[in-house]
Amino acid sequence: MINRTVERLLMRSGFVHPEVRIIIRNQIYVSLGTSLVIVLVTLFSQWSLAFAAGAILALINFWAMARIVQALIYVRKGAPFLLFAIFMGKMILSGLALYWLIGVEQVPIWGLVTGLGTVVANIAVTGLVQMGQKKA
Repeated sequence: MINRTVERLLMRSGFVHPEVRIIIRNQIYVSLGTSLVIVLVTLFSQWSLAFAAGAILALINFWAMARIVQALIYVRKGAPFLLFAIFMGKMILSGLALYWLIGVEQVPIWGLVTGLGTVVANIAVTGLVQMGQKKA
């Protein structure tokens, strides 16, 4: 049931390629699921909130990059520059978010880094699962 809802959301958001939808869907589950569990298990500790902030920031960045790259695949003229400009804009916004989290709010850095690492874990696991399915 929830898989269908997420799939419909992703289709409406412009994720037309099934492989991209799979990895974005998994990132949604990993980011939000682990954040919810860790926050509830640790009773809203500062570390768990930093983890959740990192995971959500990673999800937003990953979502935006996948959406932009998927759209720019079909653009011939100016796509590299446009991708670079969008990437730099995302990096500036991410940098400002990280500055606010670390400098102003002083969240635990390792919690934040662990949350940001959910993208790496998702890509690795999803890639290995897809490789295993193709061999079978």
